[in-house]
Amino acid sequence: MSFEPESLAHDQLASVQAAVSMEPELESSSISVSMVGRSVLLEGYVADYGDREKATAIAALIAGPEYVNDRMRDRDEMAYTSPTRE
Repeated sequence: MSFEPESLAHDQLASVQAAVSMEPELESSSISVSMVGRSVLLEGYVADYGDREKATAIAALIAGPEYVNDRMRDRDEMAYTSPTRE
């Protein structure tokens, strides 16, 4: 039995998405999980640094730490980067 790289990436993506969403101590509704090549890309907003660490640790257990790209932002950053309307 042989596995195609695309199939492995799809399985890995599904595994990370499921593991992140099932973590009871992680608010995962604002975290997007996708694949770029062999790397897992985590994007979106997290409540705090602890949630960032949990999400990246989960992804690293499945994909390997060298294949995790963290582009998540803290919710507090939204307040500082949102444009103001006059």
